[in-house]
Amino acid sequence: MRNVIITCGVLAALLLAGGCIVSDSLTTITILPDGSADWVRFQSNIRSTQTGLKGEQALQKFADTFDARQDADMKRIVESGGEILEARWIRNQKPFATVVSARFPTSSALTEFFTFRDEDGDVVAQPTFTIDGRRRKLALSIMLPSNEDAAPTERPTCEDLLARDANSISETRIAVADGFIVASQGFVIARDRASAVFDNRRLDELVRQRPERLELFLEWDVPAD
Repeated sequence: MRNVIITCGVLAALLLAGGCIVSDSLTTITILPDGSADWVRFQSNIRSTQTGLKGEQALQKFADTFDARQDADMKRIVESGGEILEARWIRNQKPFATVVSARFPTSSALTEFFTFRDEDGDVVAQPTFTIDGRRRKLALSIMLPSNEDAAPTERPTCEDLLARDANSISETRIAVADGFIVASQGFVIARDRASAVFDNRRLDELVRQRPERLELFLEWDVPAD
């Protein structure tokens, strides 16, 4: 379930090719008033947790997958109806760094990207985008599998969180191209109310409480025509 939340950040980012590849990742999704969106992902310090030949092979697999535009994010973008505009290397020596930009031409393409399914094809994360006058709302409903192992009951300490970030940073920012965010759940809103990031601490708490469903949303108002 934790991977579902992270990826919905949108969410951050999907798992890289090969479980031993880690990186720092910053993804920004800018949503226009009609629900279309621009997507940008910057990854740096891309490295393998393995050493020797296995580590080199894992990095080569990552590089080949990236060059073929077949990493998890890029595949999902295309399958959702989006378009990859650019995928290039910022640093082509280890630790690698890359940037990818993409475009979702419609709100349906954006919501399809935010839709996640389990191994059986059942939807476990269902997004919606709605327009009501000047109000826009992006909502995400996430189901917790009933057979999931019990979530930890103890809150992570500050040292735990710092250690996690030291190993790998992953952040997803949702920005609005026009208007200001007026309400949210599961997000931390920036001071200028033009963007927000997932509230990972709050999501951790919700997972520990083990609700059957997590309801996240952002609402914003766009300027009058």
